[in-house]
Amino acid sequence: MYGAAPGAGITRNAGKHDQACHNPCPVARTRKETPFQSGLVPALVRFVRSHGGDAELLVHRFGFSAGVEEHTDAPLTAVDFGQLLEAASGELDDPFLSLRLPAELAPRTYGLAELAMRASPTVREALQRMVRYGPLENDRLVLALEERGEHVAFTCRISGHPRGLTRHAHEYVLASVLTHARTLTGLPVAPRAVWFIHARPRLVEPLHRFFGTKEVDFGRAECGLLFDAAWMGARLTTADPRLLATAEQFADTALRARAPVEDFTATVAVRMEEALESGVDAEVIAARLHMSKRTLQRRLEEAGISFQELVDRVRAEKARTLLRDEQLELADVAFRLGFSDVSSFSRSFRRWTGVSPGRYRLLKQPQPPEP
Repeated sequence: MYGAAPGAGITRNAGKHDQACHNPCPVARTRKETPFQSGLVPALVRFVRSHGGDAELLVHRFGFSAGVEEHTDAPLTAVDFGQLLEAASGELDDPFLSLRLPAELAPRTYGLAELAMRASPTVREALQRMVRYGPLENDRLVLALEERGEHVAFTCRISGHPRGLTRHAHEYVLASVLTHARTLTGLPVAPRAVWFIHARPRLVEPLHRFFGTKEVDFGRAECGLLFDAAWMGARLTTADPRLLATAEQFADTALRARAPVEDFTATVAVRMEEALESGVDAEVIAARLHMSKRTLQRRLEEAGISFQELVDRVRAEKARTLLRDEQLELADVAFRLGFSDVSSFSRSFRRWTGVSPGRYRLLKQPQPPEP
């Protein structure tokens, strides 16, 4: 699939390839984080070499082992993922390289997430398995599939990077999802709307052409695609029940093996939800968990998420739940989430979901049956 693609954000260099980049990109500066095994690395190095770019420069710049392009995968951090795509874009002088890479790269193996996705019977089930098993490709990857009235939203972000990675990383992830939907169904699947964490680039027409919509937004809290629900039932030509059962068996086993880290994050989230009305304070949460504030922050960092990012996630999930209760006024919802007023709550909710609380509530109302 995305070759362990993280999801979301903006960096200081995000806009530099809005114009053609003829100079080498700066050496990647990797933050201290656990790398994941990515099939993108060898495939991209092969691609750059075959298209006349300086593959050796990429290998040297990112510290890959000699002969990496002959491997099936290579270790890569989330930060380097974004910077690698940006560097490849500069090497090939293609500002929107990430949009076409998913269709042109040739990884030599599939991960469990992609196997399960490809073997699924419909687009909806493929996306559901992508959401469920995506973290096996990259444990910082946070994916979601949400019903929004007559539409379905696929969203992605990367834990520990609330402002995301690079424009190229975000475009690559969403392009991967859409490319798979199109190639595996043989249909011209097009989203109703697309949104990104990063700032608006100088050129947007290539995005309109690739995604098939002019409804493209920027500066959001996550990256996402909004599909008409009718696309969700489209059949995949690669559907294979036996392969799906096998892939799911191995993938579920792998998910269970990583449960302890998830359990700690879930425990902290419960404490945060309990404290929403009075205000979520790191010192207080740490004390309730019988640890120091520093230990709490360190363990969350090890789990791939910051304290504030988890607070935002808890608030967003709680907000969605509360808004389903039509008896609750928006002021009550804002108060229960710890906001001082409806205005600040509405701004945050729009950043999380792209719609106002009132609009979200309307979308969640049951649709009347057809006559």
